[in-house]
Amino acid sequence: MNIESLIPTVASMGGGFFIGMMLGYFLKKVIKILMFVVGGLIGLLLYLEQQQIISINLDKLEQSSSSIFISLVSSFDNIAQIGNTSPLGIPLAGGLSAGLAIGLMKG
Repeated sequence: MNIESLIPTVASMGGGFFIGMMLGYFLKKVIKILMFVVGGLIGLLLYLEQQQIISINLDKLEQSSSSIFISLVSSFDNIAQIGNTSPLGIPLAGGLSAGLAIGLMKG
């Protein structure tokens, strides 16, 4: 086994790690922003309901959110069936997952 045969594997691992780290950092920031916006919206709605400015139909809200979550789960299932990661290779997937984990933890 010579060094020239290891170069593509090492480059794939390093590139996957870097991309995974950036993707993890980006996802963490986006999730924080979305949680802030959704929390503020829910807080505003609860305040308006407490002041009796609006009334919230919880049964209708539960039905709507249930249908939204069902459609999200089915779309992720379809994406998982379409995306075959075997051509990417084990080094790229390993580097990507390690970088994603570190990117989500840092920052």
